[in-house]
Amino acid sequence: MKKGLTLIELMITIGMFVVLTAVTVYILIAVLRSWSIQETRSGIDISLDSGMEEMVRDLREARDLGEGSLYNNKDEIRFTQDQTAYYVYYLYNASDSYGLPFDQSLLYQIKKAALTGGMDGTFTYGSGDIEVTDVLPPTTSDLSFSSNLVTIDVSVKRRDETIRSRTQVRPRNL
Repeated sequence: MKKGLTLIELMITIGMFVVLTAVTVYILIAVLRSWSIQETRSGIDISLDSGMEEMVRDLREARDLGEGSLYNNKDEIRFTQDQTAYYVYYLYNASDSYGLPFDQSLLYQIKKAALTGGMDGTFTYGSGDIEVTDVLPPTTSDLSFSSNLVTIDVSVKRRDETIRSRTQVRPRNL
Protein backbone atom coordinates (compact mmCIF):
# COMPACT_ATOMS: atom_id res chain seq x y z
CA MET A 1 0.00 0.00 0.00
CA LYS A 2 1.39 3.39 -1.00
CA LYS A 3 1.37 6.21 1.51
CA GLY A 4 0.74 9.78 0.39
CA LEU A 5 -1.82 12.55 0.16
CA THR A 6 -4.93 12.21 -1.87
CA LEU A 7 -6.18 15.09 -3.97
CA ILE A 8 -9.04 15.71 -1.51
CA GLU A 9 -6.69 15.88 1.47
CA LEU A 10 -4.48 18.31 -0.43
CA MET A 11 -7.47 20.53 -1.34
CA ILE A 12 -8.70 20.54 2.27
CA THR A 13 -5.24 21.56 3.49
CA ILE A 14 -4.99 24.36 0.91
CA GLY A 15 -8.52 25.54 1.83
CA MET A 16 -7.64 25.66 5.54
CA PHE A 17 -4.46 27.57 4.71
CA VAL A 18 -6.43 30.14 2.66
CA VAL A 19 -8.98 30.62 5.47
CA LEU A 20 -6.23 31.04 8.11
CA THR A 21 -4.40 33.52 5.86
CA ALA A 22 -7.58 35.54 5.26
CA VAL A 23 -8.35 35.68 9.00
CA THR A 24 -4.77 36.73 9.76
CA VAL A 25 -4.86 39.51 7.13
CA TYR A 26 -8.24 40.74 8.42
CA ILE A 27 -6.93 40.90 12.00
CA LEU A 28 -3.73 42.66 10.85
CA ILE A 29 -5.73 45.29 8.93
CA ALA A 30 -7.99 45.89 11.95
CA VAL A 31 -4.97 46.31 14.24
CA LEU A 32 -3.24 48.71 11.83
CA ARG A 33 -6.42 50.77 11.41
CA SER A 34 -6.87 50.95 15.18
CA TRP A 35 -3.23 51.95 15.60
CA SER A 36 -3.59 54.70 13.00
CA ILE A 37 -6.71 56.09 14.71
CA GLN A 38 -5.02 56.03 18.10
CA GLU A 39 -1.93 57.74 16.68
CA THR A 40 -4.11 60.51 15.23
CA ARG A 41 -5.98 60.96 18.53
CA SER A 42 -2.72 61.04 20.48
CA GLY A 43 -1.31 63.71 18.17
CA ILE A 44 -4.44 65.82 18.60
CA ASP A 45 -4.33 65.34 22.38
CA ILE A 46 -0.70 66.39 22.66
CA SER A 47 -1.01 69.54 20.52
CA LEU A 48 -4.37 70.53 22.04
CA ASP A 49 -3.14 70.02 25.61
CA SER A 50 0.03 72.01 24.92
CA GLY A 51 -1.87 74.94 23.37
CA MET A 52 -4.54 74.97 26.09
CA GLU A 53 -1.85 74.87 28.78
CA GLU A 54 -0.13 77.93 27.29
CA MET A 55 -3.40 79.84 27.04
CA VAL A 56 -4.43 78.96 30.61
CA ARG A 57 -1.02 80.02 31.93
CA ASP A 58 -1.25 83.39 30.14
CA LEU A 59 -4.84 84.10 31.12
CA ARG A 60 -4.37 83.06 34.73
CA GLU A 61 -1.78 85.83 35.08
CA ALA A 62 -3.90 88.46 33.25
CA ARG A 63 -4.45 91.82 34.93
CA ASP A 64 -7.07 92.97 32.45
CA LEU A 65 -9.26 91.18 29.88
CA GLY A 66 -11.22 92.18 26.80
CA GLU A 67 -13.58 89.88 24.95
CA GLY A 68 -14.27 89.60 21.23
CA SER A 69 -17.89 90.63 21.69
CA LEU A 70 -16.54 94.08 22.52
CA TYR A 71 -14.59 94.06 19.25
CA ASN A 72 -17.11 93.50 16.43
CA ASN A 73 -18.38 90.15 17.73
CA LYS A 74 -15.18 88.29 17.00
CA ASP A 75 -14.34 85.13 18.87
CA GLU A 76 -11.22 86.37 20.65
CA ILE A 77 -9.81 87.19 24.07
CA ARG A 78 -7.63 90.23 24.66
CA PHE A 79 -5.47 90.48 27.75
CA THR A 80 -2.52 92.08 29.45
CA GLN A 81 -0.36 90.79 32.26
CA ASP A 82 1.55 93.97 33.04
CA GLN A 83 -0.52 96.88 31.62
CA THR A 84 2.26 97.59 29.09
CA ALA A 85 2.13 94.67 26.63
CA TYR A 86 -1.27 93.64 25.26
CA TYR A 87 -2.13 90.39 23.46
CA VAL A 88 -5.02 88.71 21.70
CA TYR A 89 -5.93 85.05 21.24
CA TYR A 90 -7.96 84.74 18.05
CA LEU A 91 -9.04 82.25 15.38
CA TYR A 92 -7.25 82.44 12.03
CA ASN A 93 -7.57 80.85 8.60
CA ALA A 94 -5.75 82.24 5.56
CA SER A 95 -8.87 81.73 3.40
CA ASP A 96 -11.01 83.78 5.77
CA SER A 97 -11.24 87.51 6.41
CA TYR A 98 -11.12 88.93 9.90
CA GLY A 99 -14.50 90.18 11.05
CA LEU A 100 -16.60 88.12 8.66
CA PRO A 101 -18.71 85.26 9.98
CA PHE A 102 -16.70 82.09 10.41
CA ASP A 103 -16.77 79.67 7.49
CA GLN A 104 -18.09 76.39 8.90
CA SER A 105 -16.28 74.39 6.21
CA LEU A 106 -12.80 75.61 7.28
CA LEU A 107 -10.46 74.63 10.08
CA TYR A 108 -8.79 77.44 12.02
CA GLN A 109 -5.69 78.07 14.11
CA ILE A 110 -5.70 79.75 17.49
CA LYS A 111 -3.00 82.40 17.39
CA LYS A 112 -1.56 84.74 19.99
CA ALA A 113 -0.63 88.16 18.61
CA ALA A 114 0.59 91.41 20.12
CA LEU A 115 -1.82 94.36 20.11
CA THR A 116 -0.64 97.87 19.29
CA GLY A 117 -2.55 100.64 21.00
CA GLY A 118 -3.58 98.92 24.22
CA MET A 119 -6.58 96.70 24.89
CA ASP A 120 -8.63 98.37 22.15
CA GLY A 121 -5.66 98.29 19.79
CA THR A 122 -5.12 96.52 16.51
CA PHE A 123 -3.06 93.65 15.18
CA THR A 124 -2.32 92.14 11.80
CA TYR A 125 -4.66 89.26 11.02
CA GLY A 126 -2.48 86.19 10.53
CA SER A 127 0.32 87.45 12.75
CA GLY A 128 1.39 85.85 15.99
CA ASP A 129 2.31 82.44 17.33
CA ILE A 130 0.21 79.37 16.59
CA GLU A 131 -1.11 77.82 19.79
CA VAL A 132 -3.55 75.19 18.43
CA THR A 133 -4.19 73.96 14.86
CA ASP A 134 -7.11 72.26 13.12
CA VAL A 135 -9.69 74.05 15.27
CA LEU A 136 -13.36 73.84 14.33
CA PRO A 137 -14.94 77.30 14.00
CA PRO A 138 -17.51 78.80 16.35
CA THR A 139 -20.13 77.81 17.39
CA THR A 140 -18.34 74.52 17.98
CA SER A 141 -15.28 76.25 19.47
CA ASP A 142 -15.48 79.28 21.74
CA LEU A 143 -13.17 81.83 23.35
CA SER A 144 -15.12 84.05 25.76
CA PHE A 145 -15.41 85.35 29.28
CA SER A 146 -17.98 86.59 31.72
CA SER A 147 -17.81 87.51 35.39
CA ASN A 148 -14.01 87.27 35.40
CA LEU A 149 -14.19 83.66 34.23
CA VAL A 150 -12.59 82.85 30.86
CA THR A 151 -14.02 79.93 28.91
CA ILE A 152 -11.82 78.16 26.40
CA ASP A 153 -13.83 75.54 24.54
CA VAL A 154 -11.89 74.11 21.60
CA SER A 155 -12.71 71.25 19.25
CA VAL A 156 -9.91 69.98 17.03
CA LYS A 157 -10.44 67.77 13.98
CA ARG A 158 -7.89 65.73 12.06
CA ARG A 159 -8.98 63.19 9.48
CA ASP A 160 -12.13 61.61 10.94
CA GLU A 161 -11.18 62.22 14.58
CA THR A 162 -12.48 65.12 16.66
CA ILE A 163 -11.43 65.91 20.22
CA ARG A 164 -12.94 68.61 22.40
CA SER A 165 -11.22 70.29 25.31
CA ARG A 166 -13.01 72.75 27.56
CA THR A 167 -11.65 74.65 30.51
CA GLN A 168 -12.43 77.74 32.51
CA VAL A 169 -9.82 80.07 33.92
CA ARG A 170 -10.22 82.64 36.67
CA PRO A 171 -7.43 85.22 36.31
CA ARG A 172 -5.71 85.73 39.66
CA ASN A 173 -4.93 89.42 39.24
CA LEU A 174 -8.32 90.90 38.28
